[in-house]
Amino acid sequence: MIDDKYPSLLWENVVEGQDLPGFDYELSMLRLIAFVRATGLYDYVHHDPDYSRAVGIRDAFAATPHIGGLFCRAVTDWTGPLGLIRRIEFRMTGQCLRNDNLRVSGKVAGKQHGADGSALVDVELNIATGTAPSVATARVTVALPAANSHMPPVSRDRDPDDVIVSNGDMPDFAREYLGQVREGNREPRDPLLASDIHMWCEALEDWNPLYWDKGFATASPVGGLVSPPIGLFYGAGSAINVGLGHRKPGALVPEPIVQGLHGMELMSALRQELVRGGVPFPPPDCPETVVTNAIYNFYRPLRVGDTLRSEQRLATCSQLRKTRLGEGYFTSGENLLFNQHDELVRTTMLNLFCYRV
Repeated sequence: MIDDKYPSLLWENVVEGQDLPGFDYELSMLRLIAFVRATGLYDYVHHDPDYSRAVGIRDAFAATPHIGGLFCRAVTDWTGPLGLIRRIEFRMTGQCLRNDNLRVSGKVAGKQHGADGSALVDVELNIATGTAPSVATARVTVALPAANSHMPPVSRDRDPDDVIVSNGDMPDFAREYLGQVREGNREPRDPLLASDIHMWCEALEDWNPLYWDKGFATASPVGGLVSPPIGLFYGAGSAINVGLGHRKPGALVPEPIVQGLHGMELMSALRQELVRGGVPFPPPDCPETVVTNAIYNFYRPLRVGDTLRSEQRLATCSQLRKTRLGEGYFTSGENLLFNQHDELVRTTMLNLFCYRV
């Protein structure tokens, strides 16, 4: 299905080395807050400049999925809605700060056919600011429709090459984590609404019709409205982790609020709880965490009405290292996200540096 209203790029028309159109994106406070609203990712460093400066960061900055969402938008803005992203790996070498003017650009790195016959294109992308030529880079693999009317498969099985093998020189505390599976966040816990997806579209200005045009999406190969591939939706109730809504009957009140903390002391304690939730296999005495690299593999779309549960595993852990940030460990943790039918929707591998100052 190639629609004149929303045209899509054919694999045969892609030329290695060609530039993507790209776009500019002003990272205003409004957009930072809109992203928090859309995702429920209430980490203070992504929307509170005062808190960010208090922990040594120049200003509030874009979250990891915010950056990934911009990279995905750049690809599907170029391919049209029938380009289905299979994989993205991106690295953040700097921070996208409040009021930065971001320039998202890309170039075709190669094209090939997958083992299942899919027509694939690899794209390399970059985000620059007014003061830095590169603060984040990415490589994306996208499946395109072909001239013979072959459409990218909407769902696929996991490729064994997607599995990260544990390193052999793990410290003892990390070896004890191997084989453990922990339940992570539900993203979303409640059935996904079209309005949830629409809020994501507003924050990133990502107007792929598969995300908001019900008629087009239903007639397309995906068969209905779907989320952007990296779409993150913690939903209502996620703010309790930072102290909002804790008076709801039956809610689990965060311990720092029970202790009667206030102001910056309260925010710092609550954020430590958030960090622990994102680092299910923590190295000892390393309370600070930064994301250095992220890898997402996509297997089937997240649809309106779906819920997701996640399984978390430790993949790799370095020996103790010293960096300019402090002393700590480089770790990789994998999240496998399944829908309510126990079908694998995506995997997320976050490479972290967990450290002490």
